Amino acid sequence: MRLYPKKGFKLVTIVSTIIVFSILLTMIISVYSAYLVSKQALVDNYLESNYQHASELANAAGNVLDTMQESVDGLATIWQRGSKIDQDLLEDLYSNNKNYFNSIVIVNKKLVVDNTVPATSGVTAGQQLSGPINNMLLEIRIPHITEPFRSKDGRWIVLVTSPLFDKQERYYGYIAGTIYLQKSNVLQGILEHDYSSDGSYIYAVGPKGNIIFHPDINLVGVSKASDEAVWKVMAGLAGKIEFTDQQDQTFYTGYAYNMKSSWGVIVQTPASVIDVPLRELLQKSILLSLPLLLITLAAGWIITYLAVRPLHVLAEYSNRMVNDWRSEALPPINSGTYEVKALYQSIRFTTRQLQKYIMKLKNETALDGLTGLANRRNFDSTLEAWCIGDEPFAMVMLDIDRFKRVNDTYGHLTGDRVMQFLAVIMRNVSREGDVCFRYGGEEFGILLRGCNVTRAYIVAERLRELLQGTVSPSGEIITVSSGVVAFPEHGRTPDDLISHADEAMYTSKREGRNRTTIYYNQPIEVAEEVEKEPTPEEINV
Repeated sequence: MRLYPKKGFKLVTIVSTIIVFSILLTMIISVYSAYLVSKQALVDNYLESNYQHASELANAAGNVLDTMQESVDGLATIWQRGSKIDQDLLEDLYSNNKNYFNSIVIVNKKLVVDNTVPATSGVTAGQQLSGPINNMLLEIRIPHITEPFRSKDGRWIVLVTSPLFDKQERYYGYIAGTIYLQKSNVLQGILEHDYSSDGSYIYAVGPKGNIIFHPDINLVGVSKASDEAVWKVMAGLAGKIEFTDQQDQTFYTGYAYNMKSSWGVIVQTPASVIDVPLRELLQKSILLSLPLLLITLAAGWIITYLAVRPLHVLAEYSNRMVNDWRSEALPPINSGTYEVKALYQSIRFTTRQLQKYIMKLKNETALDGLTGLANRRNFDSTLEAWCIGDEPFAMVMLDIDRFKRVNDTYGHLTGDRVMQFLAVIMRNVSREGDVCFRYGGEEFGILLRGCNVTRAYIVAERLRELLQGTVSPSGEIITVSSGVVAFPEHGRTPDDLISHADEAMYTSKREGRNRTTIYYNQPIEVAEEVEKEPTPEEINV
């Protein structure tokens, strides 16, 4: 018994099968590509929305704290008029400010409580206070909002304080409005009503990364300093990230810093929020594509009967496209059949669109997975393209000083966070059109379009000074050694520029690290120009 007839399959069956398979594969790729694009659009939308929301809430919280500070300063002024506030007056003043404070307390310079309201505050007149926060308030003698701290009775508290001076300007003590972080307070009025049914939530942290507000009050006071968004806020940064916590739950996170209070606000949405809309989008795409798919398949069968040879050519080309989307252009087909011409144009258009879209996806993979900067392959191709052109540019190559010690001391995860931290600073000092890249290991660089060696030196020094003045995720200051070259004066080929930049960078290493060196050590006028602090306009040249 033979598996196939003697004459084998008919050519029309073979060609039709290939066409059907090609059309189906093209449709699947198109639908999946649309799925990926839609997913990225949703992610970008949540990231931007959460960032904007965090910025607004950080500003709102800062404004409320300013108002609270003004209220406490006003109470201090009232106290100064009579060098005291009796209990009845204090209760009246508290009644006018209870929307802001859970209690008000007056403390003399011996840390003994003079008056307090309400009676349920947990502090009584005559009580002796202690602790570093109270001692600090006696020393600074200025209006101050404390960082969160735990009281003796176990409550997490923030104090809004103002010093007390009598009419002869003699220091008496301080008056404080208290915010009980684990009870109903003014921060909840700003943040709590913003909970979302999609699982989004908001929390605020103090200058040391301790939680000030959280939907789960049991987390108040807990340190989140190791979370990426939190340590970036602690560094005074604002932005958006896709963040995975220690429980492997991914969030789309926006974060913002308020300079007045040194508090940060983090808004985050679980990544699972996009699963349902993406699934619905995929189903709709398939349903909408199905009629067109069926029509195309029917047309393919008809065209196969009308013109076997042209269809065979098209089928072979489609098969090659499946194996390699960069296949050569569709060969010309001489046919007077309308259906053959229509299918020919359709496949050519679909192929071009598919090639463009896959090329776009390929370009999006040209980033370093850890830092989000351009990777080595992207850098090599960009540098080669820039060297072919006539436009001048400059390049800064930099290496983290003693990075091995960071990995050996704090571990590779902290080392990774240090490199991510450096990447953030690099983006902040570069302009649109510049290319920040990770060359390999702990070696990084910036390609500065249309920039001369002097401006590149200014940018490198600005980066070095920012790093020198900011605590990294390791808890220590990191420094970099940099080398600067310019095209074409320091080389016209990528190899020459990289070699000379490396040479300048290692000169910085040899001369003590934490410095910037221009290749061949340019004349004195460079040093004279960078003696003054560069303006933002100079940096953005």
